[in-house]
Amino acid sequence: MKNDSFHKLQDLSKVEIVNLLNLIFSDYVLRMHWTLESFEKDVRESNISLSDSFVAIIEGKNAGVVLLSFREKRARIDLMGVAPSFRREGVGFGLVDEAVRIAKWKGCEQIVLEVPEEDKRAIGFYEKFGFRQKRRLITFFIRKPGTKGFSLRESDLGRIIECALLVMNRFKRNPEWEREPAGFNHLEQYSFDSVINEEEKEVAYCIWQEKDSVFYVRDAGPTKDFSFKETIGALCSIAKERGLTPLFPTVPEEDPLFLEAQCFEPEILLKQSEMIFRIH
Repeated sequence: MKNDSFHKLQDLSKVEIVNLLNLIFSDYVLRMHWTLESFEKDVRESNISLSDSFVAIIEGKNAGVVLLSFREKRARIDLMGVAPSFRREGVGFGLVDEAVRIAKWKGCEQIVLEVPEEDKRAIGFYEKFGFRQKRRLITFFIRKPGTKGFSLRESDLGRIIECALLVMNRFKRNPEWEREPAGFNHLEQYSFDSVINEEEKEVAYCIWQEKDSVFYVRDAGPTKDFSFKETIGALCSIAKERGLTPLFPTVPEEDPLFLEAQCFEPEILLKQSEMIFRIH
């Protein structure tokens, strides 16, 4: 990168940011498109720090962007991309260098990101920089009808976090960034519900929202004495009764939510590689 500088993303207007992101990601393997509303929603739900996120300026033009979020001593690159006219000029390495510098300054010990598994070029790029593939994340649909006799009852954030922490301990669960209970309080447009059986017993918790005819499950897990298989069966039935198809995004391959879903013949939509860069 020559004649380069980095500016805080918050120095740009939201319209400029959205236009830049749409330009950059229009031809990526995982194509994305934002409106002003959807961008603001993503910033809130992913707890993106616009004061730490940045844009690379080369010869007065926006050349690349990095969106960062932080949790304890970890950083996450939510998005990183280079504008088409600046690719293959070393801009990507400059962006990662700056992201690592910011993470170090904030006392982070590692940086995490996710890359579509089919994007071999991006995986190779991050590996050259020192990132290592940790595990595979699976996004999948389930089209089977599930088990009838269950319903949803409104719960609250505190109860859901308590249930999620108990499930983590009981099943030795190691969730990915978006399924960690620490991030649940940023989910403004999701429903926090208990799954209830015909005997009025709470069998599971579920964080979900309806999205384009999809029952989008941000996270779910069984309460005491119940299983992930029962949880999945119940959610599939509840979703079908609403005319929706259940979708489970970015579930670690070894997570019981994905392992037990095999009984329901999941239809895999996307495979991603979770990658880690250790600072210390």
